[in-house]
Amino acid sequence: MRTSHLLLTGACLALLCLGACLIDEAAVLDGKPCAPDGSCAPGYTCVREACGVGYLCSLCRSHPAATDGGDGGDGEDGEDGTDGADGPPTCDQAPPACKTLPDCQDASPTCTGGVWLCGTGYEEVERSCDGQDNDCDGQTDTGLVCTLAGGPGPGLQDGQGAAARFDEPRGLAVDPAGGLVVADRNNHALRRVALDGSVTTLAGDGQFGDTDGPAAEARFREPTALAYAPDGSLLVADSLNNRIRRLTPAGQVETVAGSGFADFQDGPAAQAQFALPTGVAVGTDGAVYVADTGNHCLRRIAAGEVSTFAGRCESPGFVDGAAADARFNGPTDLLFLADGRLVVSEESSHALRVVATDGSVSTLAGAGQAGFADGPLLEARFWKPAGLALEAAGGELLVADYGNHRVRRVGVSQVSTRLGSGALGLDDGPAAEATFRYPSGVAVLPDGRVVVADTKNHALRVSQP
Repeated sequence: MRTSHLLLTGACLALLCLGACLIDEAAVLDGKPCAPDGSCAPGYTCVREACGVGYLCSLCRSHPAATDGGDGGDGEDGEDGTDGADGPPTCDQAPPACKTLPDCQDASPTCTGGVWLCGTGYEEVERSCDGQDNDCDGQTDTGLVCTLAGGPGPGLQDGQGAAARFDEPRGLAVDPAGGLVVADRNNHALRRVALDGSVTTLAGDGQFGDTDGPAAEARFREPTALAYAPDGSLLVADSLNNRIRRLTPAGQVETVAGSGFADFQDGPAAQAQFALPTGVAVGTDGAVYVADTGNHCLRRIAAGEVSTFAGRCESPGFVDGAAADARFNGPTDLLFLADGRLVVSEESSHALRVVATDGSVSTLAGAGQAGFADGPLLEARFWKPAGLALEAAGGELLVADYGNHRVRRVGVSQVSTRLGSGALGLDDGPAAEATFRYPSGVAVLPDGRVVVADTKNHALRVSQP
């Protein structure tokens, strides 16, 4: 609810109505909020009472309240401001405006126990992922985390919303044609998800392999990350095949680089070797950048050659510095910022690193230790941070914090929690109360919605802006 819309009565003592009115502890029992189970002190009854235009509060009442004008003055003695409070509305006053579902139209209240009551079917704070404007604020499912498709069990099934099935979805890419593409890791496939939640299989047949060719016949082995190239090709980090693949606009799957052997070797793309690559990004120069997780370094693919971009391959560590001197420990996902810097999530160092345009590496957030803490960038704690995305509003960085079951936001100076309570589960609801199970991918749609690959729930979740 928007607090600017509230016009509280004396029963609320100018405090906010959030599910139940919060009353000053010094106030008398009459008008105090009901207990969570709807009970009151002996001699009092819990009633639903209008406490603002279109809003209700659950209050304990003993008798009808004194007549009051509801105008901010003291209607008891005719003098404005003598006791500074309005009494609750009474039935000899004008009734409040009520809202009802499904169309949020004005409706007539009823007089019960000396107070006007609005009808049911209205949420003071929206909590239901049902596609309706339950709090009558002109927006649908505002601020909620809802399940877009899949869950709760694994499977390979196309279909609409909850009828679809994934098996540990991971990397996400926003499709320029609309919707999303998902690296459905344990189904060894790429799936397309439309904005309405309908799911189709884009490439792969559910069987693991390393076959190039037409999308429906091609095979992958645990694809984990996706990125679109300027020509419309979709780059794929095909982790257990130790290759970088691509799906062309013509619907063909091709190998971009990697011999298929898990090892380290720079050189011609077909002979180069990677070890469990799990992140991929495309630079403004058209080159493909790879988080070579098992080799603990970043690689670059350009003009048919693979080279080391940053870090000392096969030498894990947590060291900032020049590109050749820096150390990574399990780099996981990559994201280019508008200024050309490359952000790296690092699962084994539990940190975010950034590679400047000159190749130097510095720590963006986290301190190399697993944990959970919001706060200043270098004091914050992550637990196996994975997927990265930029939020539409403000351009702040979003991180799928895998081990903390949250999505975190990285601002200019602070890390905060964007989505999730930290508890394990598959609960939809307000952003701070929703639960996830090892989220590892995140993307932001053009309309500002945040989509999360909720990996161990085998689902895609979506948060309204």
